[in-house]
Amino acid sequence: MIAAQRWGVILACLCSGFIVLVLGCKDTRQADEDQSKRTVSVPILGGIYHKALWQEPLTLDPAFYTDIYSSSVGLQIFDGLVQLEANLNVVPCIAKSWEASRDGLVWTFHLREGVKFHHGREVHADDFVYTFTRILDPRTVSPRAWLFERVQGAAKFRAGEAERVEGLQALDAYTLQITLSQPYAPFIALLGMPQAKVVPLEEVQRLGADFGRRPVGAGPFRFVNWMAGEAITLEAHEAYFEGRPFLDRLHYRMITNNQSILAEFEKGALEDVDLTLTSPEGTPLSRDPRFRFVRKPLLTTTFLWLNTSYGPLSQREVRQAINHAIDREAMISTIRQNRHVQARGILPLGMPGYNPDLAEHAYDLSRARQLLAKAGYPEGKDLPALELWTSSNNTAILLEQEAIKRDLERLGIRVELLKAGNWEQYRTEVLGKRPGAMYRYTWHADFPDPDNFLFSLFHSQSHDNYANYSNLAVDHLLEQARSEGDYLKRIEVYRQAEARIMEDAPVVNLMYYAGEYLFQPYVQGIELNALGTRYIPMKKIWLDATPRVSSVNSKPQ
Repeated sequence: MIAAQRWGVILACLCSGFIVLVLGCKDTRQADEDQSKRTVSVPILGGIYHKALWQEPLTLDPAFYTDIYSSSVGLQIFDGLVQLEANLNVVPCIAKSWEASRDGLVWTFHLREGVKFHHGREVHADDFVYTFTRILDPRTVSPRAWLFERVQGAAKFRAGEAERVEGLQALDAYTLQITLSQPYAPFIALLGMPQAKVVPLEEVQRLGADFGRRPVGAGPFRFVNWMAGEAITLEAHEAYFEGRPFLDRLHYRMITNNQSILAEFEKGALEDVDLTLTSPEGTPLSRDPRFRFVRKPLLTTTFLWLNTSYGPLSQREVRQAINHAIDREAMISTIRQNRHVQARGILPLGMPGYNPDLAEHAYDLSRARQLLAKAGYPEGKDLPALELWTSSNNTAILLEQEAIKRDLERLGIRVELLKAGNWEQYRTEVLGKRPGAMYRYTWHADFPDPDNFLFSLFHSQSHDNYANYSNLAVDHLLEQARSEGDYLKRIEVYRQAEARIMEDAPVVNLMYYAGEYLFQPYVQGIELNALGTRYIPMKKIWLDATPRVSSVNSKPQ
């Protein structure tokens, strides 16, 4: 591995450095000390691990993941060529090794022999050719086709001018070669994304659309059942190539109320709880010595999309005025009790390219009034009411929505608070589609690279650009950065792009999340990274005591 390996090492150093130094340093160090002590014990086979999901996954088919709930479960069912470890280094998975040509165009992966899908067949190189081709196939309509758009021949294949993707080749059963049409610096990290996991052709064809409800992968846990609106159960993959996971089963329960989640955890019905989205005042359980509390900075930014395709919001001055009118510091202090950090820009703390000197839209009501008047709406006169959307029932989020409404109404902007019934409705009917709308949104990094934020969210052709934002100069910078092989030059290009986006103000950056988690004391083998709990390798978790409460729904139906 030439430039790719060096890039991965730089990413890991930067990310892990920020994790230690920026937020919750004391908590992180304590977690590391606890973890080192726990490794002295001998892992025990057996047990059921119970987890809560705030919302029901949309699908368990990797080609269609767009939400963290789908990928949280899917990452335990599926494996890919590579994986990200605790410090966000790219390490082998089904591919035992790989090398790249000096120009960064040809990548050759050498697969392990004997890796089995859950239905028993061995994983071969042509399974990856099928998987990546399926994502690119326009008939699949995968929202993640962009992952492989730089593979040689992808454009012709998608246009119907070729029957296969030229750059995807199985040289033999255990050798995969991927040829890119142009260099793409974060390519190897991208292959660790949840959507890049291998699927078996015959099972996809047999199950059709139902594959997303009855998935078959090659990961450490196999699918057992999905009771709609209630629970998803997985069980240990006995033939897993790294060895059988310690746990017998994973049982995911759909619980949408944070107080219910905390109550279930306290009585022992859940093995962990993500406190990141709990009540604004936090919970006394985080200080309860009966449980293990861990705090980690996340590569996550929460913001408001501003639909730039709509009349007043198409004016930069209006968007800038909205940015200056929202008192984010007060919101984080009073509602979040300073448990999270005010967002300066788009790239979160710890992300390569984060710019501490970025010009931000500080709270300045006087400046906001000037900008609104310059746009032709003095004191909000003649400005239609704007919609402010979310899909969450979370207490803290709803309080923040109300605070934003009050701040904007001080500027003379009328705001209507609206809520979608669930994430699916929010994604398909609201985001980017409502005129005069602002949408609350949280973007969790899929891999530790600025491309995953800036290109994914703000390139004019990106499916995740829910602001309908378009700036040709920004597009050019983002495309240039993808091909730049020099790390420092690449970071500078991303910083230029972020500065231009910030000036255009298609979003209001609210906060960078710090992940806060509680674990039962008997949970061992925990590995957390800055990508959040969905990336916890559950195959390493084991229980050193019998859980106090077991779920009657954890048995297969």
